[in-house]
Amino acid sequence: MIFKKRLFIAAFVSVLISGTIGAPPALTAQGQEETEERSEILIYTLFVNSASEPFRLPLVGFVNIFRGNHALPQIGFVNWNTGNFSTAQVSFVNVIRGNLNGIQTGFINIVADNSSHQIGFINTARSFNGTQIGLFNTAVRESQGLQIGFVNTAARRLSGIQIGLVNYADSIENSIPIGLISIVRQGGFQAIEYRFSETFDFYRGLKLGVERFYTSVFVAYNTAEEFALEHIVAGLGIGSIFPLAGSFFFNPELNILTPVTGNILWQSLSFVPYFGLKLNSPFSVVLGPFVSWTWGDGDTLGSHSLAMGITASMRKTISLPAPR
Repeated sequence: MIFKKRLFIAAFVSVLISGTIGAPPALTAQGQEETEERSEILIYTLFVNSASEPFRLPLVGFVNIFRGNHALPQIGFVNWNTGNFSTAQVSFVNVIRGNLNGIQTGFINIVADNSSHQIGFINTARSFNGTQIGLFNTAVRESQGLQIGFVNTAARRLSGIQIGLVNYADSIENSIPIGLISIVRQGGFQAIEYRFSETFDFYRGLKLGVERFYTSVFVAYNTAEEFALEHIVAGLGIGSIFPLAGSFFFNPELNILTPVTGNILWQSLSFVPYFGLKLNSPFSVVLGPFVSWTWGDGDTLGSHSLAMGITASMRKTISLPAPR
């Protein structure tokens, strides 16, 4: 009995809203046609809601569908808006086929045109000028805001900031990607490095990012020792390149090293203020003093040790092919 009453009330509310919003006020044939267009099927059951302009109430239900522009909250499991949208969409899946001037919060957020703010597991927008916070963030064209996630992508141009484990942009404009792997196809910095130092005479590294901020991954070992896995070290680093006069540049780097395997556990943190010279493209050479601080376990190392020396390297910049 209670269920029948609730169903009757929901149906009554649907009819009442439909009658109020969609009542045909015009007397002419043209006015009647316009009214019929505006008075498409209106359903408001708090489970499945379907409405169109000029409906002026929030949509709260399991599935919310709005045809046209809407400027009031949509809260449910699936929100679908065919026009522009303002305020907030909150659900598992949010889709806007126009512009977003507000926020989407959900597991999957999609904006077919320009977006302001998206927070979710997967965020996708044609372009955006705001924030994308999630595991996978994508700007199909341009990213002008802040992307924070596991993988951030600006398929065309990046003119904002990316912070993530993996960042990609086709081109860049006054922007900085910050991550373990940052790839910028046009205007980025990608280089292979061959380094020589007093500690390791075999050193190979890969640098990715932009000149203002890049990351390095590398492996090294000393060829004077017998080749074994426990003698190989791997590391990560960060650096920046500041142009000086002509082809000269200043290039400070901070690196950390650790053995790939072995019984002795140690880490080494080194700082190198390089000074470099760009040769004929794509080569450059750098030279500078290094200071390294090593700490770890083992009788041979002790608890801490400090070392200083000179290191030099040659770099070859590489270009990335255009996507097909």
